[in-house]
Amino acid sequence: MPIAPSTPRFDLKDRSVLITGANRGLGAALCKTILQYSPKIIHAGYRTAPGEFEDPLNSWCQLDIQDEASVATAAASIGELDVLINNAGMLIPTAADPAEERANLEAMMDLHLHNPLRLIDALLPSLQASSQPMIVNMISMAAFASVPGCEGYCTSKAALHAATQGLRLKHPDIHCVGVYPGPTATDMTAGSTAPLADAMKSAATILSGLCEGKTAIFPDEAALAVESLVGAGVATLEQQFTILLSD
Repeated sequence: MPIAPSTPRFDLKDRSVLITGANRGLGAALCKTILQYSPKIIHAGYRTAPGEFEDPLNSWCQLDIQDEASVATAAASIGELDVLINNAGMLIPTAADPAEERANLEAMMDLHLHNPLRLIDALLPSLQASSQPMIVNMISMAAFASVPGCEGYCTSKAALHAATQGLRLKHPDIHCVGVYPGPTATDMTAGSTAPLADAMKSAATILSGLCEGKTAIFPDEAALAVESLVGAGVATLEQQFTILLSD
């Protein structure tokens, strides 16, 4: 007897999706890949210039998550929403001057932690109205250990990792996912001598993981090596901590 194909836990068909930083790199790759799942609409957020690809299901949405007015305008215009993908990011190398390094850290903490959380708060009513709400935070495998020359970036991503775990506790009815890519071939990594993952391949792995209901996704070879060291341990610890203060 043939085995019936398994039904995905999360179905992106006819879903409304918002992705920040969608105009290039992994964000653009995710937009293109999500289109293969027949979403209802993709709100492709951009800060300064929209991407170059067009599709009837893709709606470019000017959104600067560092600007409260821009966030409020976007939240009011989007309305119905099933999936939020916090993808916008930047990497500022470590500065030798302490004052400059503190300023760089503050900028990355704002972009990678404070602003995504503010966007989530603004969109929470729309997400809670969905039958399958999902928040996806694009973190980094560098959230688990600092990389020389990128200490501030790693710190901000570690904070987003912790915040994602916290979101699962605060919003148990929303599927909260952390994605931990390794170095990927994007504008951010231009000039890097490290092996770089292909953005489209990573996007395909990420979307497959979302539909399978994963809460942590390591989408490339370098990320999978990190998962083999920390993945199961972190997941176990997170589960143990959920009952730590239950008594």
